[in-house]
Amino acid sequence: MKNLPASTQNLNSANLYTDCRSNNKERQHAAYQTLWHYLYRVALNVVYDQPDSEALAQDCAQEGLIRVHKRIDECREPGAFKSWARRIVSNLAIDELRRRKRLIRPENHESFDKLNSQPIRSQNIGAIIELEALRKMLEQSPMSDRSRRVVIGRYLDALPDELLAQKESEITQSNVRPSHLQVTRAKNIKKLRKWMPIHTFFGKG
Repeated sequence: MKNLPASTQNLNSANLYTDCRSNNKERQHAAYQTLWHYLYRVALNVVYDQPDSEALAQDCAQEGLIRVHKRIDECREPGAFKSWARRIVSNLAIDELRRRKRLIRPENHESFDKLNSQPIRSQNIGAIIELEALRKMLEQSPMSDRSRRVVIGRYLDALPDELLAQKESEITQSNVRPSHLQVTRAKNIKKLRKWMPIHTFFGKG
């Protein structure tokens, strides 16, 4: 899988999800080819410091593609399809690094204060591990279920407010606007800064 079809290079998550489930074999093949290239870049970003990084990333991308194909029904949000697939291949790459006993915990953590401005995006193996630990912590935080979905969805899954608002509207059967989520998120980030486990996590306790 070397060259991307021009018609599939710029597919967003929802369109890519639809094409991966298409009954049109040519369209489905092109979509999975596009997804493979995306997963390869994700895996390479994790295993970049390995001597066989390119080959390892290709193996992880291939295995990730197989798992995505088998488990695609588990993806409930087409708009988050790429994020869902990214976690699958990231976990595969992390497991391989653990198997090789090459996992190194980073010295520094990104400040939680930066959550105010933009989603966190993993740049290396340490960051990915830290984000998963942070996700588990936030799932146990003293926030409402909606607040957890809003904070985790935006900052850890990098979902746009428009998609999150649509999801919340469906859950609550009411009209939830992106601006409502922004207010909710700002209030909860302020509370989380005072939550002791967060201080401990970032070495501030």
